[in-house]
Amino acid sequence: MKVELNLPKGNRQRLFLDYLNSQLRARTSGYSGSAGYGDGGSFESTITGPFSIDQEEVPITWRVVKSIEGELLYVEAICAEESPSVANWEIATQEFINSVFSATIAERKNKYFRRFFFNYIGTQIDGEYWLHGIRFAPVWPDDDQPHLINAERVVSIDIEVDAIDEMDAMALAEEIARRQAARLSLLLNVGLYQSSSSARWVIPSKDNRPSEKSERLQLGFWGLGPQLTDMPKKGVVCPLGKYSGSLTARYRVAGELLSLPPQARKILKTIDSSDLSIADPFDCAARLYQVAAAVGSQFPSVGLAYRVAAVEAISKADQSCNGFSEFVRKYVRSVDHINPLLEYLYGSVRSAHFHAGSFPLGEFEANRFSDPLMDDEKINTSHMHRMCFEVTREAIVNWITDLLPPEQSEIKSLKVIQDENS
Repeated sequence: MKVELNLPKGNRQRLFLDYLNSQLRARTSGYSGSAGYGDGGSFESTITGPFSIDQEEVPITWRVVKSIEGELLYVEAICAEESPSVANWEIATQEFINSVFSATIAERKNKYFRRFFFNYIGTQIDGEYWLHGIRFAPVWPDDDQPHLINAERVVSIDIEVDAIDEMDAMALAEEIARRQAARLSLLLNVGLYQSSSSARWVIPSKDNRPSEKSERLQLGFWGLGPQLTDMPKKGVVCPLGKYSGSLTARYRVAGELLSLPPQARKILKTIDSSDLSIADPFDCAARLYQVAAAVGSQFPSVGLAYRVAAVEAISKADQSCNGFSEFVRKYVRSVDHINPLLEYLYGSVRSAHFHAGSFPLGEFEANRFSDPLMDDEKINTSHMHRMCFEVTREAIVNWITDLLPPEQSEIKSLKVIQDENS
């Protein structure tokens, strides 16, 4: 049984395949499959498994074929038995395809709640934040050591999505969570990452005393904090965040919890309402910045190279700037003679690392910080690198700040001035 589709590449084709996969999951108890390209460049995906028909299971092979241009040409159902136990399997599979078409046209969906955990190193986030359809909060709000600066924290991005089924909800929500995690990494200036499932060496303690030897234990977080199965009400399971952070902060202040800056909601709303020419470079830069923050603690050269790459990515959003250097000159206002720094950032850091494997921050050099008399070259290099980190941050932050609409109070003040001058 073969059904011609001829669906061009795009949202409608994606929606049809999503509904087809959803209903196959519901009607097929298990399957094996394969996918690949034919001699003419067409793409074919096939699964074979027991398909439920009238309370019986018939082994059916399902095949979808796309053209080299990405057009979904047809879907085909083939009985894998010579003498199937259900004689009307062709009628049943045709009705099945028709039901997929009906669901696609109606776009029938349900609401699902999903949570995604991310980690970072630093002080505890100061509460829950509601940001344009998501809830961002500490998973364990009652952490008994919230001010430790070298402690791993676990935060959740909680999302409600309209989806076809459980698996579709997971895919859709995960994409949103990863995008928001990158954006939050940029706004908070921390690297959000997801814990791996590996076993690591740790130094366990008992009665506040370290053990005599290390143990290899499974990484993971479980059993602490409220276990949520649906979106909570604001402020019920965790206090609301204070929005007391700063986009321009260069240092962490001891004793202060991590907090989103007051402009966070406006920034995310502005980006979401912007054209793709603005939103895409922002998200690309946020992802690069997230990698820089997460990896940079172990490899500072990698972190700085990715920060330069983040600035270069976001420079695509400003058509008046031709690349990295012009963008930095326009948006960095704290440095007067910036050309030597730009040459170092783009040449000695970014290009030398990505194209020649250079590690200019000295990860593979001899460490002389224990010498009583320090070397001037080390001090100058350390100062240069600190400026590099500050300049890359300042360029991005100032671009974001200039992108935001003016405050209502500023608009009123401007109007008063205009009225006075008229």
